[in-house]
Amino acid sequence: MSGIVRIAQLSDTHFLAPGEEPEGGQAYDTSAAFEAVYDHIRDTTVDTPLDMVVVTGDVADHGRDAQYRRAADAFSRFNVPVNVCPGNHDFDDQFRAGIARPNVNTSRVIEAGAWAFVFVDSNDGATVQNEHGVWVDPPGEDRLHVNGSLGVREADWVRRICDATTAEHVFIWLHHPPAATLPLCQDADYTAEWQALVPDVVKLRGFAGGHTHVATDYEFEGHPVFVAPAFKNNFSMEPRQWLPPGYRTFEFHPDGSVTSDVHYVEPDERWPIRPFGRLLHSLFMGDINYEEMREIISRKAADGGV
Repeated sequence: MSGIVRIAQLSDTHFLAPGEEPEGGQAYDTSAAFEAVYDHIRDTTVDTPLDMVVVTGDVADHGRDAQYRRAADAFSRFNVPVNVCPGNHDFDDQFRAGIARPNVNTSRVIEAGAWAFVFVDSNDGATVQNEHGVWVDPPGEDRLHVNGSLGVREADWVRRICDATTAEHVFIWLHHPPAATLPLCQDADYTAEWQALVPDVVKLRGFAGGHTHVATDYEFEGHPVFVAPAFKNNFSMEPRQWLPPGYRTFEFHPDGSVTSDVHYVEPDERWPIRPFGRLLHSLFMGDINYEEMREIISRKAADGGV
């Protein structure tokens, strides 16, 4: 592979097993969202075939075995390799055991053409050591609410692997984008970890992530950051609207440049484009947290306002 490398990015697929309720309440049917996105990718890449599909985390909604089996069965339908990294909804043991198929992998580094694609676990700093000294997910569902944490081990690994590759250019895939633009998803410590790390990755050409459910492009420390739409629910901040499920496509050029486009499936009764109100906007802006939002909704419901 010596020319342009073409990749489709899915993120925040949040698969559920039949009959399960989505974490947090309201959500699209993510299996139906996959079908719509799969068809859209198939129809729009006829003349520019993909080389790979990348999935940047929150594969399963609750990190459960059956959810990964459903996700893996879906991803294996692509006729190109699929590589997946975890998000904060993905519990590591279940993720590693359940997602793999012959063409669905969790590789940490993939070299293609002039590029090294590095897959970072942006949850690693939230792990804890068990009684055997093995680093594992924290108990309960604490990981569901992490806005990114590299930790020393993962940061050191990124430095070493990016120094070791003979590829001309490095691109980082991860769940939590550094310095997320949505206040709800910001974490100053996580941003500082990347600020300390980026100067050491001299071949770095950019990042792609998910997590926010608000697709956007911005720059961090002089490098482009591309944030993908989600399957569970999607939003735009200006105007304040719910959006249908979506994905990104990328072209990685031999000279180190990257181009990317955001794609949404057509709105319909399953995912109409519609405005969202002040309460959800307050959550996104960090003025209230999830628990406070739930309390407000419950209070309004008790008063007959919802």
